[in-house]
Amino acid sequence: RREAEEEANARADARAQERIDEEAKMRAANASSPVIENLQPQLTKIRTAAKKSPQALIQHIFRYHPPKNGEQCPTDFSDSTMKKTLLKTIRVYHQDKNPVDPHGLSWHLLCREITKQLNEKYELYK
Repeated sequence: RREAEEEANARADARAQERIDEEAKMRAANASSPVIENLQPQLTKIRTAAKKSPQALIQHIFRYHPPKNGEQCPTDFSDSTMKKTLLKTIRVYHQDKNPVDPHGLSWHLLCREITKQLNEKYELYK
């Protein structure tokens, strides 16, 4: 009986934590909506470059949104190295490598959207 009670409490605690986490996600989404709205012109240009080719996307990103870590634009875009080049660029722009605190929410969200575009291109090379 005591074990059943403890299990029920653990399940209740887990559900409560899930609700807290979900509310935090909703608050974050609400805070990022205006920022994403302001980034739309840049995101449109990134999507346009992505439609051209992986090389065009990478060159556009490095030219107009240079990484904060000083990384230089790759120069080898041959078919044999494109998968590796995309993966390296994904690592540079991944949102986990570009946290909100030192770089700001706008840069963090831009990196998230850039990573999405890069991942789509990377999937073609798998």
